[in-house]
Amino acid sequence: MEDDLAAENQGGAAEKWLTAEEVAGRLNIKRETVYAYVSRGRLASRRSDDGRGSVFDPLDVERLAARVRRSGKPGPGTPESAITLIQDGRLSYRGIDARRLAAERSFEDTAELLWGADRNRGHDWEAGPDADLVRESVGGLLPLAPLPIDQLRIIASLIGAIEPPGAEGSADVVAASARRMLMTMIAALPQHSKPVAWTDDAGAGKLVPFLWSRLCARAPSVSELRALSTAMVVGADHDLASATMVVRTAARAGVDPGGIIRLGLDVGSGPVKGAAGFAIETFLRDVAKPSNVESALVRRLRQGEPVPGFGHVMYPDGDPRAAELLDRLREADVDPERLATVEEVIARQMRRGLPPPNAGFSLSALSYATDMIPGAGEVIFVLSRTAGWIAHAIEEYGSDPLPRLNSVYVGQRPAA
Repeated sequence: MEDDLAAENQGGAAEKWLTAEEVAGRLNIKRETVYAYVSRGRLASRRSDDGRGSVFDPLDVERLAARVRRSGKPGPGTPESAITLIQDGRLSYRGIDARRLAAERSFEDTAELLWGADRNRGHDWEAGPDADLVRESVGGLLPLAPLPIDQLRIIASLIGAIEPPGAEGSADVVAASARRMLMTMIAALPQHSKPVAWTDDAGAGKLVPFLWSRLCARAPSVSELRALSTAMVVGADHDLASATMVVRTAARAGVDPGGIIRLGLDVGSGPVKGAAGFAIETFLRDVAKPSNVESALVRRLRQGEPVPGFGHVMYPDGDPRAAELLDRLREADVDPERLATVEEVIARQMRRGLPPPNAGFSLSALSYATDMIPGAGEVIFVLSRTAGWIAHAIEEYGSDPLPRLNSVYVGQRPAA
């Protein structure tokens, strides 16, 4: 809210059917292989509306992709990593189930685990001294009422310019910089409420109530803080999502942590991902109450605009991140009618045969049910995923430089 928000928010049986060329691109196979899968019964197809070829159900394609990824061997050049495992419908960080971490540990603890830093040292999760200057500068650069993700992009750029580049890529040095940058990014966002102290919970930490004050105009309950903490923990990493692959490549080329975060933000909050997450939030806000859900869904479907946020290629049987966050949300002290609206959307979509909701939907549900500012879900996603981007960068720092590659030229040849 395996790709990041793109894969999380694009699933759904109502998505347009795919051409053979699009299927080949998604599965990274030849067009002929697509039809071979059809002949073997591994992929279903039907004639296109114009009768010029076959089209394929995107959910069917995603299920096939998931089976191939579970059974296939890693391709050439696939990096080795000890950070995150996605297997058998579970997500784990360094061998610990992410749902267990969400129940027992703070986001700060989870980030330290991912980074592999020395956990016996005193860890300073404090904003840098330039947070106020950054916030004032951002306010003069953007038009009225920008989305918070736009503010965050500029904030990250300014902080990256201020933060001194790291002289080494050790876990302890990079983690110290990452803590400071992450807290400064939050501090530089406009404040909507006063931060509260949260110390009476096993998973309590400083960052989550601090972030809440930038996303919601009222004080949170403890149960709402637990829900936000859960979202941050289960969203902290997702193995080799597209943004993670970019930051790993950048780290191997020597890009410092500030640049890593900026790259992750740009790739991890692109127009497809952000538009999908924001579309879910907007839909929930427009529906407003459970009795409006069915008519709102029908209108969107007839307009060719399905509600994204259901199904994920890595979790054919259901996204565990969404399950954990929705469980916490159901326990939270949120507006009953807003929560009932979320539940009705899920129930109606499941009756239509869609797979269970994914992490993108659950993030939007959290934002809506707690009455956060519009666009809050995307901010939660990218800030939580910053922990994973830094972890993957640490893994790549010190590796041999990437080899110089040449493309396989397929264009017009020069004259003899």
